[in-house]
Amino acid sequence: MSPSIITGWLFDIYPSSDGITIWLIDKEGVKHRAFTPFVPSFFMHISPEEERRVAALVKSFPFKITLDRVMRRELYSNEEWNVLRINVHDTLRFKQVVQRLERHFPHYVFFNSDIQTQQIYLYETGLFPLAFGEYSINESGMLTEWQLHDTYDASEYSMPPLSTMKLMNRPDFVSPKFRKSYQIEISYEGETYSLENDQPAEILHAVNSHLKRCDPDIVLTEYGDAILLPLLVKLSAELKIPLLLNRDQRAGYFTTKESSYFVYGKIVHKDGAFELAGRWHLDTENSFMMGEASLDGVVEIARLTQLPVQHQSRSTIGTALSSMQLSWAYRNNYLIPAKKREPEEFKSAATLLLADRGGLIFQPIMGYHEQIGELDFVSMYPTIMVQHNVSPETVNCRCCNNEAVPELKYTICTKRKGIVPETLRPIVAKRSFYKKEKKRLKKSGDATWHIYDRRQNALKWMLVTCFGYLGYKNARFGKIEAHESVNAFSRDAILTAKEIAESRGYKFLHAIVDCMWLKKEGASEADYEALCEEVSSQTKIEISLEGIYNWILFPSSKMDPNIPTANRYVGFYTSKEIKVRGIEVRRRDTPKLIKRMQGEMLEILGEAETIAEVKTLASAALAKAKEYVELLRSGKADPMELVIRRHISQEASEYKNRSANAEVAKALDEAGMKLQPGESIEYVLLDSTGKKKPEKARPLTFYSFDDGYDIEKYIEMVFKSVETLLLPLGYDEKTLKQGFGMKIKKRRKSVSTPFLLSQYVE
Repeated sequence: MSPSIITGWLFDIYPSSDGITIWLIDKEGVKHRAFTPFVPSFFMHISPEEERRVAALVKSFPFKITLDRVMRRELYSNEEWNVLRINVHDTLRFKQVVQRLERHFPHYVFFNSDIQTQQIYLYETGLFPLAFGEYSINESGMLTEWQLHDTYDASEYSMPPLSTMKLMNRPDFVSPKFRKSYQIEISYEGETYSLENDQPAEILHAVNSHLKRCDPDIVLTEYGDAILLPLLVKLSAELKIPLLLNRDQRAGYFTTKESSYFVYGKIVHKDGAFELAGRWHLDTENSFMMGEASLDGVVEIARLTQLPVQHQSRSTIGTALSSMQLSWAYRNNYLIPAKKREPEEFKSAATLLLADRGGLIFQPIMGYHEQIGELDFVSMYPTIMVQHNVSPETVNCRCCNNEAVPELKYTICTKRKGIVPETLRPIVAKRSFYKKEKKRLKKSGDATWHIYDRRQNALKWMLVTCFGYLGYKNARFGKIEAHESVNAFSRDAILTAKEIAESRGYKFLHAIVDCMWLKKEGASEADYEALCEEVSSQTKIEISLEGIYNWILFPSSKMDPNIPTANRYVGFYTSKEIKVRGIEVRRRDTPKLIKRMQGEMLEILGEAETIAEVKTLASAALAKAKEYVELLRSGKADPMELVIRRHISQEASEYKNRSANAEVAKALDEAGMKLQPGESIEYVLLDSTGKKKPEKARPLTFYSFDDGYDIEKYIEMVFKSVETLLLPLGYDEKTLKQGFGMKIKKRRKSVSTPFLLSQYVE
């Protein structure tokens, strides 16, 4: 019997008892399961005496482990090391062996040891998710060889025909995380089916029936990782009814635990993963990239990073970048440290003062400005890393003495290319290509521009994150001096751009790291383009004209009206397109009603082309705000539009204050809904002072429409939102209250609204 040759795509990959299991999809959409023997390895840099201890320890394992000595290159010194290679002949036990040895040896002797076995396989073979080619499978079902017609960094590639089933909780205003009962909807092929949960066995049989009928390649869920799939599996075990979630019934589910961690000044919660075998389970609520760039973005990143699609969809951008670096290290025979090994170098106080600064930010000139040009450096930080070869092992290398970094006088290696710029280079090139294709196709009316837009958006987040990850304390390929070097180059570039602009007669209004706002009377688009060319030529970093504003507003700080804020602004380009950053309509924790009001005010002000016209339209914008104030005062506002969504920073029992967040977290905890730091809560304010009612706020889960809402607090939010837009025109809270005929000295009671129930109950 001759081998089968499958022309198609590598769809799924995971470890199994016979090595690595691989699923392929051919051009007709037919799925093929294959396996390939594989022996994953990791390395230890230890002495011959310690090697004998390792040999004694691995003898205790009831499966085959072999040891040998090989030469590998150490990243920072670039020296050849003689290291011990531990070969684990059972792919499912790789992690177990590593953990056993870690209990007896320090972390810094381990290399390539904390990588999943399927990743190691992809790194060593050069395969990647959705790789298109010809795959040979013998009569035993073993993948014997392949010939790829694709590359991991290709900009033009095809996708297999994929079928999708949506497995969702029935839409409701309460988050599925807080429900005590579950009503499931299944959608595929344009049809939606509802499943009731009063008979769990019937639900399981119905789910299996739909899985058989649809045989989906992708199971798309909301809260599937945290709630839905664990619930179905639990019912399956209790009722002894097998589930057909896995296409490969011989494999189990691949799960991880939920976690909370501190990043960029806040606590973030991440649900555990629930991955399937032979299908993709994608949870839109547990995937940053699915939310930002859809499936096109996830696939784009998975191909680059060589992370299986299910794993990639749940990974952080830092993990994605790290995987690209790991792959580069494998291809170039470098050892990969299990933990970060390079401490921060000693610095004098003078050097520390120079180095410990971020990107350059200028405080804006507050208020409204007209005919302002916005210039934006294109991928500034990644471009700096690529152009200047900034990488952990190249900054202050041991072989050069060139004082290449502005101000800091750090050296940068000229004898070898760094791991960071080499992994960023294809991302920078691909994003540039996708942006051009998006622009070309959109202009021609070709609907496929959305695909390129989603791909470039996914790459954008990688480029945004790469700089922060360079200085991240736990990044295995991170070094603070490299992070400081990029900042130094960026400060030098923005100052150079400022000097060039001012020498041409432009007034400098504001700048944030890689973006600046300029004004020059009578300056045309061609004038700004000419300025961009000169700046790009001198800084060696491409800068482009983002647009010219009819008007732009830099509002004051909410804490002090005399202090500007760097990252809050709103304006309308001459094309009538709006750009908003940091104000209420853009914030996720702003109630929908406040967002809608401010959005409608901006629609009115957006008709203005000059500041004089903005002043003229201010009265109409105020009238719109007054409508919302009257709606709130009447007690007829939709409570579902007053829901506030926040993240808790600690467990409910750790709160010592009586803030709304604390009370809501405790109420949910007492009801048996255990939340971890970083998880979100939703609630409606009843009495923010806590003086009139026993509860400051009520969780949305327990909210009833006759509970009412805190009128004055929500009106105060309206005033704050109005002030953001109109304070520069003289409208502060006191003026607004007088204009609206409000003279409130005492807090009003919350209004009950039982009559509103008819609007929400059919």
